[in-house]
Amino acid sequence: MIRSLRAKVLLLTAAFGLMLAAGLATVMYGSVFSYYSDWQYQRTQQFLERIASAHPELWREYNSAGSSFGQTLRQYILYSPNTGLYLIDKEGRVLASAGEGRLFWSSFRISLEPLLSSHQSDPRQPTYGDDPDVQNGTCIVAIYPVLDGEEVKGYLYAVARDAVIQLQASRLLGSYAIRTSLKVALITMVIGLALTAAVLASFTGPLARLTQALEAIKAKGFALEDEGQGTAEPRKSTARNAEPASMGLPHLERNDEIGQLSRAFLGLFERLKEEMRTVKRVDRQRRDMIASVSHDLRTPLTALSGQLETIRLKGANLTAQEQQKYVDLAFNNAQHLKRLTDSLADLAKLDNPDFEARREPLALGELADDLVQRFRLRAEQQGLALQVDYPDGLPLIALDASLIERALANLLDNALRVTPRGGQISVCVRAEPAATDTTPPRPAAQTLSVSDTGPGVAVAERERIFEKFYQTEQHRELRGSAGLGLAIVRRVAELHGGQVVLECPEGGGSRFTLIFPAG
Repeated sequence: MIRSLRAKVLLLTAAFGLMLAAGLATVMYGSVFSYYSDWQYQRTQQFLERIASAHPELWREYNSAGSSFGQTLRQYILYSPNTGLYLIDKEGRVLASAGEGRLFWSSFRISLEPLLSSHQSDPRQPTYGDDPDVQNGTCIVAIYPVLDGEEVKGYLYAVARDAVIQLQASRLLGSYAIRTSLKVALITMVIGLALTAAVLASFTGPLARLTQALEAIKAKGFALEDEGQGTAEPRKSTARNAEPASMGLPHLERNDEIGQLSRAFLGLFERLKEEMRTVKRVDRQRRDMIASVSHDLRTPLTALSGQLETIRLKGANLTAQEQQKYVDLAFNNAQHLKRLTDSLADLAKLDNPDFEARREPLALGELADDLVQRFRLRAEQQGLALQVDYPDGLPLIALDASLIERALANLLDNALRVTPRGGQISVCVRAEPAATDTTPPRPAAQTLSVSDTGPGVAVAERERIFEKFYQTEQHRELRGSAGLGLAIVRRVAELHGGQVVLECPEGGGSRFTLIFPAG
């Protein structure tokens, strides 16, 4: 196996010379053969034109002679015996032939449409058509209309079969192409090998030094603690006086491919260092997430365990009212656990890169109305007013109904938790008009907003309110969740190509708006 770069390049150069010779021979053969085909077609077409010019009453002669018209056609090809000459009708049936008849002519039809179309578009271009003497055969053909007055009655159809000339041309072309290709191959290899040897000497040395520098970097690894080292931007400095910034890579100052390669490696190493920092950050977030989940699971589990333990040990001494109280508390903690585990499962599913929203035409206003009716009893029990508003005739929009329902349910659940008794919660669906003054024009969108009259969201928390597991300590027990609801809402919006916006009016309360682009 060849491992030397020099030997590989020299071998490739020699192979290139051979391929160039073969390609040139092929092009030469094709060009001359194309010339021969053009000449053959023009000769055959002119032959038909001469017959039609010398015999303007050809169709009447055919009607008079009948089956013996083939003898007349044979007289026309006395000076071109290798040409097949036929009289055909407008349907492509063979009416007469200068040669012998064929048994398959009873069902045989020459395909005339492509021939006539090609002849009308470019009469000088050779055409290939059916050979009436060879079933399913094709060859160079020429066609000329036969008139009776001004009406086309049929066509003279000629097939070029100059076998002797074609054989001689093939032999001549083959011999000439082989001799020329050998000369080209020899000249190309000699010149190419000499130039290649000179070129190799100019870049194998720099490549060797670059390889040594890469091996040194590999040996010492990436010094992430030195965050000031390196940059992805090309530098106009030498490796000696900018060693800390260049990571020891040579040729950064060169403007040729070697310099580009060296700077590309420098950018790659900087990207790797950045990715390693990202991995560390994600790992830290993962540990924080595990800690948050552990805390949010442990709190209701501990309470649930204590309440069940109280019922088990003191059940006989508790009144019916006290027992019901502990059962209700245990049930609420169990529901808290269920909401948490359901949210974790939903978020894991939505964060899967392979997950896609199953869109279908949806009446967003009617979906919001149905969900509001489900939450209305809970709102009445908490002394809250819950209403929905959407215009009539709202157009359908392609959305995943189950995902939109989950996002709206999360927003309503949050609003019911934070809104004090006597407050109001509003669900509103609107259609935004299409923007035609943008490039490209922005299609119409629909918005789904949930407003409440609760305490709102502090300015310091608005940037992080949609992060997973984020919630302030003072609202943890009030919300009864682990801070996953709004993260799910944001992910649902992203899966539909939209976004979620938080607005907090000065008078209090908050409004979460989901924006869904059309299409």
